[in-house]
Amino acid sequence: MPDLEAVLTDCFAELSKEYAVERVDYVPDRGQHRNVTIPVWKVVLTAKVFGKTNDVEAFVAFPKEFPYVLPTVIVPDERFCHLPHISVKSRKLCLYEDGEVYGTDNIYGLIREHISKTRKWLSFYSNQDNTAEYAKEINSYWIEEYEDEKVFDPHWILLGKIPDKTCELKGYTYPVDFLGKNDKYFDQYIVCGTDKQEEILNNIKTRHKAYKLPVLFIKSFHIPATPPYSMTGTQFLECIEDAEDKRTCIKYLNKHLGGHFLFPLGLDFMLGGVTIPKQNVLKKGYRPGSLTATEILTRYEGRNKKLSRIGAGIYEENRMAERTAGQLMKRQNYVIVGLGSVGSNLCYFLNGYNNASFVLVDPDSLSIDNIGRHLLGFNYIDQRKTNAVAEYLTLYRPDRQVDSAARRIEELSIEEINKASALFMCTGDVMSERWMLDKMVNNEISVPAFILWLEPYGLSGVMVYVNPHEEGLTKRLQLAADDGFLHYCLIDRAEYKTGEKLIKRDSGCNGKYAQYSANDVTLFLSGMFPHIDRLLSDPEETKIYQWVGNIEIAVQKGINLVERAGGLSKNQVLSLPL
Repeated sequence: MPDLEAVLTDCFAELSKEYAVERVDYVPDRGQHRNVTIPVWKVVLTAKVFGKTNDVEAFVAFPKEFPYVLPTVIVPDERFCHLPHISVKSRKLCLYEDGEVYGTDNIYGLIREHISKTRKWLSFYSNQDNTAEYAKEINSYWIEEYEDEKVFDPHWILLGKIPDKTCELKGYTYPVDFLGKNDKYFDQYIVCGTDKQEEILNNIKTRHKAYKLPVLFIKSFHIPATPPYSMTGTQFLECIEDAEDKRTCIKYLNKHLGGHFLFPLGLDFMLGGVTIPKQNVLKKGYRPGSLTATEILTRYEGRNKKLSRIGAGIYEENRMAERTAGQLMKRQNYVIVGLGSVGSNLCYFLNGYNNASFVLVDPDSLSIDNIGRHLLGFNYIDQRKTNAVAEYLTLYRPDRQVDSAARRIEELSIEEINKASALFMCTGDVMSERWMLDKMVNNEISVPAFILWLEPYGLSGVMVYVNPHEEGLTKRLQLAADDGFLHYCLIDRAEYKTGEKLIKRDSGCNGKYAQYSANDVTLFLSGMFPHIDRLLSDPEETKIYQWVGNIEIAVQKGINLVERAGGLSKNQVLSLPL
């Protein structure tokens, strides 16, 4: 890449042949000049605007990363601030889609294209009706900050679908600290309109010191066809088309002396709204009760004040699915038994299904020693593993149904197990696995099951998929369980009999532990998950898979492996005979 300064000098000279161009050391900023250290050119463009030929000033600012980052074009003339594709606040033009790919070998051509696009933008949008353009991208124009507004508040979320009629919504607000910013926070607002979402709202309330707030949804509210979208109290009421909705709104306003009001924007992922501050209806010279909040807002000191506007995002399962997989996946319900290193991290993988619920089973709490390879970390020490992982899942998706059972699987009802799409056994406890297989053979457990474990030092990982409808194969697995499933391990069974090289021990009766890393857990589950995904969708016959891990450690530590280990390489996934 040639020297950028030299290239820009040549481009400036070339552009000067066609346009009046001037180097400046500032960019326009809300009617002022803001000094900058990057190259900025002021270019005078001649274009037909609003039916007449005019000279218009445009500023082209070149970032340090240019040409790998596009220049910024600013048109400060206030006549154009409400046209499409320009920021009202910064007056920056949006000439390209995000993620635009372009060549960097012809820098003059790139600059020339920006100038040309700016001229076309001026002529095109200043000489036509842009109503349809605003409606198409109303979300972009609604979130702009317009003149004389106090604030635009984007920190609103509606849980569930947009209501189909004017109604009161249950709402709560609570402070949220900005991460990485000391002593700075914003107020988060959560509202819901149905009983289904109220449970989610209650779940959020338990984690925060939340305060109730009045919220009214107005179905027949229609914003103006063109910006600016800032509005006074009188203009707000004029936008309500249905007479009954307007009476409801006025009644609500007078009752609460203010409040928050949400309304449709014609989008399925966002609502607009306004906040009306509490109105002082006790004025000197008037009897108490003689003035209403509506009168103060529209006739007295509030009549010329712009209201604070709201942008509320929609949190709803179909919307979330549309933005990810494109649709809701088949309903899944997983029972995860054992929330240690394998079970907890498996929840991360299964959480990717957008229509899944969980039953978490484990009697233990998270200890300091667990966090080196567990899904969760320091903040969850001494918490029940079931409760901690449940919080992780519901923090990610508050509508996620997660049930916690802080006990052993043997204490879980068979009925609850059989409601599952699949049962995942991640305990590393052969006796629990034998219990499950016995229940399958006796036709009590009728759902597919996955048994997963890692061998010491991450030498290998094994997954047994059990189809409960294959009684003969399940009985054979019973026999394998009696032998501790050693037949499927990569480490020679003689090493397990002595155990000296495989197990570390702290003091105490329950001080044994196997060594393997969090990275081993991730690689093991990454190797197995494509098979889990396939088997969840299309159940097959009982199968056994083995992930090959750190087999070089066996040589270092003198650990004997089975004969079939010869020639294997790390991260292979094998299908083993039953």
